[in-house]
Amino acid sequence: MSHRLPSQVVAALRKALLAERAAPDPAKSIAPEDLRNRLAERFAQRLGIEHSVTQALACAERVEDAAPLVVAAISEILRLACGAWWSLDRDRDQLVCLSAWGLPDPAIDEYLETSRQMQLSRQPDGLVRRAWVEGDPVWVENLTEASSFGRQAAAIAAGLRSAFAFPINAAGEVRGVVEFYWQTTHQPDRDLLDCSRYIGSQIGQFVLRAEMAAKLKATEQRFADTVEWAAIGIAHIDRSGRILHANGFLCSLLGYSREELLALTVKQLSHPEDRNVVDEMRDKLYLGEIPSFQIEKRYLRKDGSQVWAALTISLQRDSSGRPLHHITIVQDISARKQAEARVQYLATHDALTGLPNRVMFGEMVNHALGAARRHNWRCAVMFIDLDRFKQVNDTLGHETGDGLLREVSQRIKQNLRSSDMAARIGGDEFVVLLQELQGADEAGVVARKLLSAAMAPVSVAGLECRVTASIGISMFPDDAQDEPSLMKHADIAMYHAKEEGRNNYQVYDHVWGEQSLERMTLEAQLRGALDAQELSLHYQAKLNLSDHTISGVEALLRWNNRELGSVPPSRFIPIAEETGLILPIGRWVLRTACEQAIAWQRSGLPPVRVAVNLSPRQLSDPELLPALAEILRSTGLAPELLELEVTESSMMQDAERAVQVLTALKAMGVRLAIDDFGTGYSSLAQLNRFPIDTLKVDRSFIRNIPNDEEGRAIAEAIIAMGRTLKLTVVAEGVETDDQRVFLRDLACDQMQGYLFSKPVSPEDFAELLRRNGTEGARFPST
Repeated sequence: MSHRLPSQVVAALRKALLAERAAPDPAKSIAPEDLRNRLAERFAQRLGIEHSVTQALACAERVEDAAPLVVAAISEILRLACGAWWSLDRDRDQLVCLSAWGLPDPAIDEYLETSRQMQLSRQPDGLVRRAWVEGDPVWVENLTEASSFGRQAAAIAAGLRSAFAFPINAAGEVRGVVEFYWQTTHQPDRDLLDCSRYIGSQIGQFVLRAEMAAKLKATEQRFADTVEWAAIGIAHIDRSGRILHANGFLCSLLGYSREELLALTVKQLSHPEDRNVVDEMRDKLYLGEIPSFQIEKRYLRKDGSQVWAALTISLQRDSSGRPLHHITIVQDISARKQAEARVQYLATHDALTGLPNRVMFGEMVNHALGAARRHNWRCAVMFIDLDRFKQVNDTLGHETGDGLLREVSQRIKQNLRSSDMAARIGGDEFVVLLQELQGADEAGVVARKLLSAAMAPVSVAGLECRVTASIGISMFPDDAQDEPSLMKHADIAMYHAKEEGRNNYQVYDHVWGEQSLERMTLEAQLRGALDAQELSLHYQAKLNLSDHTISGVEALLRWNNRELGSVPPSRFIPIAEETGLILPIGRWVLRTACEQAIAWQRSGLPPVRVAVNLSPRQLSDPELLPALAEILRSTGLAPELLELEVTESSMMQDAERAVQVLTALKAMGVRLAIDDFGTGYSSLAQLNRFPIDTLKVDRSFIRNIPNDEEGRAIAEAIIAMGRTLKLTVVAEGVETDDQRVFLRDLACDQMQGYLFSKPVSPEDFAELLRRNGTEGARFPST
């Protein structure tokens, strides 16, 4: 550190002393020897000030630390009474006293305390304010005469007489002012003022450096705080995997203290399967082939649990470009990975039972078929459908139904080998894959176990319920060569199990495939039959046996398809019932029959009661009643001219509901008939519960009378029952005159059959009705 005063200060000192020597007043002239002594003294003084200020600034980092050192150093060298450092508050444009020093004197202490409490605004008067505003040193020779000095009274009270102040200049701006006081009067000292300009500039440079250092430190602290408290993990790691630095989040994420974490390597923290996943990319990073990379891996927490992390890794180099360490940003993605795993699970599993779903089952079947081909094994796919599940679900509620499905799924799993797999593919349908079989007999053994397991009572929410199952089996390679065909054939076999009375299993027969294809074709064509206007109604008359007059007519559905031709009702009605197409078709039949009955009346024909069949599915349809009411209203048909025919078996499926629906229909004014009576095993007590008007004796009992004794006995019993219950009895399928005579003699009310008329078009029935009114019916015995 140089202790030499700047050349301008030395020049000023020399000039001032030479001026004194050359003074015109001999009394004031200075001898050369004295001049040299005084010059040396002043030079030493100024050098001392410069040295002390330089040392004070060198010892401090902040302005707050440097201020008291500078003020004290200058005061002691110049034998001053006191001094103060005023700093600029740039936000408020005011000077505030940052630090003060003074001789140990109560009066001076009081003066300095007054200064510390002051805030000086920018006004062009007073010692400090003038130095601030003018940007140059200011000297007050006699404070007692300085009326513009705001602290004059306090200064005089403290015994202060002379003062000077100089600004702290930095980058063309006054950043503060330093003031000093003597207790004696001092004339302005030009060389001291020149020296103070240099000191003020020196202090100003320190202020700038201190401010920059403070800003840098604050920035570094903010960065350190940001790193430490960031919501992501940050670590500095050397090439060997040793952790050099780790922030708080990373420590918390992995469950270690900082000291514990820094004692471990990355491989020690990594999941065993992921310890080397970054090696290749890290080597490329250090070789300069890539600037950074991203990767996902698993770490192990201190407690042994697993955490998934997304890593962003970049390289830190020194000024010469040599690698120092790599910086790893660690983001916790465990929640995302769990969500992805859950989505993947839901995509391949049934949410209710936890079994694999249709997608995963298909993949497993394909995998099993590949293994079976390699090892010459057989496999089986079993299609399982629960019988009566819908009734349980509708009666006891969906929660009970769900509980039943969960229990059944567990029973299926428990009765399979570890190599087999079960899946739920929807509703009450399950599928099973059996592997490594020798033949269909082994699949039959498993099927019997599953049937037995399904039959056992199930207790759900305090309720006990039972279901049975129907199982279809398809074998590889006997029945199919691929997964879709195996599934289709097992499904077909399951439907045959239901047709065989349910609670059994059936192995696929190739003959069924042809039937199934025909059924699928019929279903596909039937779905468009209404829109294509392929459906029509034919009408078969009912004849009073007493007077041979037409008493009514039954509407019978016909389907003439443009590709299949005329399709018998026995082929398409069951399909419509199973698929639910019977509901829109049934409404169309009701409306068309009512409209036709009104059309006949409008053409001048007598009113005739029209009968329409209701299928079991229509009987359970909640929209039946409002739909029928709307049809009667819109067509204008009197309710008593409509008769609805319901089969005995459909009423017995759910007798309680049938009673409610039929009672509501009866309240609307329509007549009700039991169709195919005698085939449903209903008792007289059950029959008496229903609000029935008509019994229709099934054609199977009429076919062989009067020669068949059993047929005669059944017909006689039914007709007698009807008379007892005061019901109208109609015999179906009357084709011979002997049958007509037999029925008339038993006092049967009406007949229906080919003997009088087959089902005919609306126009032909209108002609039949017209002729019957004028000619009556003619039979051989009449």
